[in-house]
Amino acid sequence: MAMSKLDVEEANSEQIGNVHGPFFLENIVCQRHHMLTSKGVFLGSNPVKYAMPLMLMQMVAIIITSRVIFRLLKPLKQGMISAQVMAGIVLGPSLFGQFTEWNEVFLPLRGKITIQTISNVGFFIHLFLLGLRIDASILRKAGSKAILIGTASYAFPFALGNLTVIFLKNTFKLPSDVVHCIQTVISLNSMTSFPVTTTVLSELNILNSDLGRLATNCSIVCEATSWFVAMVFRMFLRDGTLASLWSFAWVSILLGVIFVICRPAIIWLTERRSFSIDKADQIPFFPIIMVLFAISFSSEILGVHAAFGAFWLGVSLPDGPPLGTGLTTKLETFASGLMLPCFIAISGFQTNFFVLKETHVKVIESVILITYGCKFLGTAAASAYCNIQIGDALSLAFLMCCQGVIEIYTSIMWRDEKVLNTECFNLLIITLLLVTGVSRFLVVCLYDPSKRYRSKSKRTILNTRQRNLQFRLLLCVYNVENVPSMVNLLEASYPSRFSPISVFTLHLVELKGRAHAVLVPHHQMNKLDPNTVQSTHIVNGFQRFEQLNQGTIMAQHFTAAAPYSSINDDICTLALDKKATLIVIPFHKQYAIDGNVDHVNPAMRNINLNVLDKAPCSVAIFIDRGETEGRRSVLMSHTWRNVAVIFIEGRDDAEALAFCMRIAEHPEVSVTMIHFRHKSSLHQNLTIEVETEYSESQLINDFKNFSINKPKVQYREEIVRDGVETTQVISSLGDSFDLVVVGRDHDLESSVLYGLTDWSECPELGVIGDMFASTDFHFSVLIVHQQEGEALAMDNSYKLPASPPRATDPRVHPRFSVEEGFTTVDLHNR
Repeated sequence: MAMSKLDVEEANSEQIGNVHGPFFLENIVCQRHHMLTSKGVFLGSNPVKYAMPLMLMQMVAIIITSRVIFRLLKPLKQGMISAQVMAGIVLGPSLFGQFTEWNEVFLPLRGKITIQTISNVGFFIHLFLLGLRIDASILRKAGSKAILIGTASYAFPFALGNLTVIFLKNTFKLPSDVVHCIQTVISLNSMTSFPVTTTVLSELNILNSDLGRLATNCSIVCEATSWFVAMVFRMFLRDGTLASLWSFAWVSILLGVIFVICRPAIIWLTERRSFSIDKADQIPFFPIIMVLFAISFSSEILGVHAAFGAFWLGVSLPDGPPLGTGLTTKLETFASGLMLPCFIAISGFQTNFFVLKETHVKVIESVILITYGCKFLGTAAASAYCNIQIGDALSLAFLMCCQGVIEIYTSIMWRDEKVLNTECFNLLIITLLLVTGVSRFLVVCLYDPSKRYRSKSKRTILNTRQRNLQFRLLLCVYNVENVPSMVNLLEASYPSRFSPISVFTLHLVELKGRAHAVLVPHHQMNKLDPNTVQSTHIVNGFQRFEQLNQGTIMAQHFTAAAPYSSINDDICTLALDKKATLIVIPFHKQYAIDGNVDHVNPAMRNINLNVLDKAPCSVAIFIDRGETEGRRSVLMSHTWRNVAVIFIEGRDDAEALAFCMRIAEHPEVSVTMIHFRHKSSLHQNLTIEVETEYSESQLINDFKNFSINKPKVQYREEIVRDGVETTQVISSLGDSFDLVVVGRDHDLESSVLYGLTDWSECPELGVIGDMFASTDFHFSVLIVHQQEGEALAMDNSYKLPASPPRATDPRVHPRFSVEEGFTTVDLHNR
């Protein structure tokens, strides 16, 4: 069949030949200039013959394949980077590339330069974002423990690996090029990159755990050590030339321009823009991008990769909001989600299992494994020397062996520069995948961040009341909107000189634009961080209430910046450290002024579920309807005056009643207990005692006796036959109350709840709590959950005096002192 003119042009558009390169005979591709976009299949054109369709096809195949592999490997706790490398291996010469037809369509020589160029753009933007998340001051904050472990993690594999090379060189008479290749591999495997470590920690949801913070500090010390050794090696151990000295000088000048000129200019532009438009979160996006491209271009001019300048420009800029958060939000999806997978997959394209036939393959692989083994042993030994528990020491050692995008980039760069030969590169990538994959899986098996506060014993309100111990509250807030109702809850709890309250507020901030998690007291926060401004507004609201109740309430304020997927660890850790009795966390739905749901945050719901599962004390989910009640300012004098507690049966209802008995002591608050009883229970003896704990009947009797002398305290019984009548009584509450307190869990087989357990929109609230979450009600609701477990052994230093002092005693209650546990949480030395 005769070929059309277009077919002839496409067939003759590409010429491939061999030329003498700087190292060996290489392929050269010549292509016509008009082969950019396809003419269309309707005109008989073959789209994959053109640059643009071919690049798009390659990107689609890489992204889909990597996502599929990631889904398959997710049960093994593998990361996206590993999936992207494996996608390149699957699509490359190791698997599909063995078919000639596949290579001609998907991996022709003419298409490699295009996909490599676009992926390199994505990579240097991604590296800019990684640098942007780094807080340069973290190196100064690293304690002696992190310095020792980080240094040992690099020194052990580097020193012992090179000694092994010297031994093998003399034993097996290795060629000089193989020795040089192995030494390069040792220097790479000895390093642990800070951005890679924080990425792994974030993916495993342990970034803000004790181990995560230690691993963060150790990794940046290890990376700093590797940079220092590399600089010394280049300056003193290699034969320097005048050209290399000039290159080093110009690179130093580039770094000086970044830190002395670019950094102040970008910060000034950010402050000027924020002031001019009166928005603190606005950034000069396009000027920053232009500076980024200019610095990356300058790096290429000086002979270093564009990612070098981009990374150090990111390091020079302040992490966190507004710059870190704003740039990450705008660039993350484009660079890291779309273009970076292509860059990572290229390492898989260049990996070919079928060329591992060199006689020195066993020697190279042995040295790689010995280096990883020395790194593991060095980290574990240094951790054991620092008195770290054996399980945590092993987990930290595995974390320091994890490698990722930085090491892959370095491997690709060294392969292109012929520093690594094909065998070394293939073995390096394969071993990196195996070691990182196994290490991640073992860390998940060995380390549980909740083990510190997950125990059989729990703190409860009932236990605190029985032992006459101080009431200690941990209030979690997301924004200023949560403050007024939280203050109302504090006031209703009636702090007094004879029954003081210790309050710990925790501002929860989603980690964006920075790599390391933060849990610090408010007064230690960076004053230039926009989160500090919001935290200050939150703190001011509680401090005003504290000033109005001097001597009866003591408050400490903290801020936690961490991924929402693991921020529950900060909540539970602070609750354990501060001996909290009750954690109060906001509901994940926010209500508008008309009573309808205004906003739903699924991440907040996951936080609530995790806290309910792992908390070391009682937990209360707070449904805040202060907006519908018209009370959104702590300056307003109108506070809660009518509180109801719903009592059916169960330990959670008993916990809720114990909390309301404290509210009942408030002289200006009316408390009504609504006791739901089934008709059949009237014939049973209500005074049957439970064998161990303070029985529900005793608690109810105490409330009844208390209500006799308190006109504002009322006890009310509701006799019902099924869930329908229970619903009718609850619906009749209307707008009579400002706050309703209810237990979370009940006996689902109870006749009082019959018919109500068939559906539930929010099971974490329980049957009755889920009913109160509907838009039919306009009062705030507190759903209390008593953690199952034994009562914690509490020291007597928290015990209140059995007989209260005279009312004229002006002294502040002696419980308020520094020795009581009001200490600073020092996270950097953990």
